[in-house]
Amino acid sequence: MRFKNINTAINQELGRIAGVQHRQWGIRNRDRPTPLSFKEWLLQGIRHYENQGFKFELVDRYTMKIVPPGKTAIFRTCADFKDEYENEYLPKMRRNN
Repeated sequence: MRFKNINTAINQELGRIAGVQHRQWGIRNRDRPTPLSFKEWLLQGIRHYENQGFKFELVDRYTMKIVPPGKTAIFRTCADFKDEYENEYLPKMRRNN
């Protein structure tokens, strides 16, 4: 490949070297979001669905009653939310990173 001048060739080679180093060190694309903690993820999800008209009520320490607008209630346990967090949210965040 021919370049206009030696500076262009040097800059391309330095850019390639930096890219290889960044990939090796795992510091590429730092602007990607880090996964939320379980508590943050749960509270953010509840706020999102409350804005859409869902009603949330704690039945007991481990069970939550969720009433979608115009539909029958759904009961979810803490284990259900934890399972969704670990098996759906975290793998999606890791795929995007």
